[in-house]
Amino acid sequence: MKSREWSEINRQCLEIFALERAAREGIGAMEASLPAAYERLNTALRPVVLEMVRMLIQDGHEAERLTNAFLERLPLILPIHADTEFACEHWMGAVLIEFVYHAASLPRESLHEHEARLLQELAAMQPRQPLSAEERELIDRVRQALSPDEFLAWYDYVVNGYAPTEIAALHREPVSTVEETLQRARRKLWEATTVDATLRTRVDVLGQRLTWLGTPRAYPHSSVAHSVADDGTVVGVAFSEEYRYSDTRGNYPVYIACAFRWQPYQFETLGELGENCQPRCLTNGDGSAVFVSSTACSLRWTLEHGVQRDLKNGYIHAVNADGKVLVGEQDGRAVQWNHDAVEVLAQDNPSAAYGVSADGKYIVGHIRHQAVRWDVSGAIQRLGTLEGGQSEARAVSHDGTVVVGKSDGRAFRWTPNEGMCALRQADEDISQAHSVSYDGTRIVGEALDEQSGLCAFLWTPEDGMQDLNVLFAHLRATGEVLERAYAISPNGRYIVGEGYCPETDRREAFVLDLGEFSY
Repeated sequence: MKSREWSEINRQCLEIFALERAAREGIGAMEASLPAAYERLNTALRPVVLEMVRMLIQDGHEAERLTNAFLERLPLILPIHADTEFACEHWMGAVLIEFVYHAASLPRESLHEHEARLLQELAAMQPRQPLSAEERELIDRVRQALSPDEFLAWYDYVVNGYAPTEIAALHREPVSTVEETLQRARRKLWEATTVDATLRTRVDVLGQRLTWLGTPRAYPHSSVAHSVADDGTVVGVAFSEEYRYSDTRGNYPVYIACAFRWQPYQFETLGELGENCQPRCLTNGDGSAVFVSSTACSLRWTLEHGVQRDLKNGYIHAVNADGKVLVGEQDGRAVQWNHDAVEVLAQDNPSAAYGVSADGKYIVGHIRHQAVRWDVSGAIQRLGTLEGGQSEARAVSHDGTVVVGKSDGRAFRWTPNEGMCALRQADEDISQAHSVSYDGTRIVGEALDEQSGLCAFLWTPEDGMQDLNVLFAHLRATGEVLERAYAISPNGRYIVGEGYCPETDRREAFVLDLGEFSY
């Protein structure tokens, strides 16, 4: 909204503030002027209020009704703020949002002061950024599933990112009441899970979705997802099983690998890679390029050229955001390929490069089983170990300040300020971190749970290491197990890996969508 338009609205509101004060002091002439003043303010505010309500409510008729109802209540709302020192745009948006999401869901004859102040922190009339259609749809679904009190608590916790203590202060309630309300909201949202058996996906009301990818028809034995782009494009490898016979071994199995690219809900096979060949399949940040390595051959796929055999000698472990910097190992030494030109990073054998930052300036890996980070100048920084044994760095954030991997059998996170720290403080911790989001706040990998079963995990600074099987239990069918999380998308929204699916009785690739509000 233009500042001169706000100036006019502020001028009219200040005029009404003055009239309200005069009316309270018993000046009858001033009281008689209030209806006309409110009418002028309603005319000025109507297009602004209607635009904002339409961002929150998809139904046009309902948006009109709520706009009219809000403007009718201005004489009840405005006196609450008559003594404020702030401009109207600093509080009116909060009052409107609270009215739409709270008062409109639970009709009242009047709007009380504490209710009008519930979302004071959302006080910009123009949102911080426009809500997308997906976000508006999600908010509407949640609002329908929850009671008004539960919805307000959820909105502040998930959308605004407030802690329960902040919500308690905002709502003028005990922290225990807020926590109980949030727990009720979680249970209701869990119960609202929808199952699509054809697409083999489960989605909750928040838009969080677990999908089992299955396998391409010609490779029915198993599948694994290695990498995922910001748009949810998944790449990985599927296998078929054949039995061979030899006089010395008798009948023995051979596993034939095929690289794939998956987009909801369709496989695109990229080419057969060979038998028992330890394949690895990677994509860049936007999913426009795929790189495949194995002990038998290498492939490259791009939107422009499709699949091409790559004559590159070596094994690729990671790719940067634009797909121009690849890192890995060649003849037992860490290397990088920059625009296809190979550069040896370490003469030591063994060494390997496992991760690269978005801009290609930082590379991480190991030299003689000690975690290291290379900077753009080629300087090597040794990251240490947790217990004095071995370590290796597997991934790095976009700016090089967060490095993850494993040391002495435990997942770690390294930063320049804190050094190397274990992701989980447990006496018998066995875990490994595989991937980190670009901003360094989300880490995924695998660990042993309390029953010594393999489980995929998500680590965040707020909640620490969380078992994905517990965190998303409402999206799993009985017997399904998310065993390994190999990658998280750069924006932190998608997690991919492999697990056991009892429906098909095999190990399959999975993709977990954390939803619109996850990044």
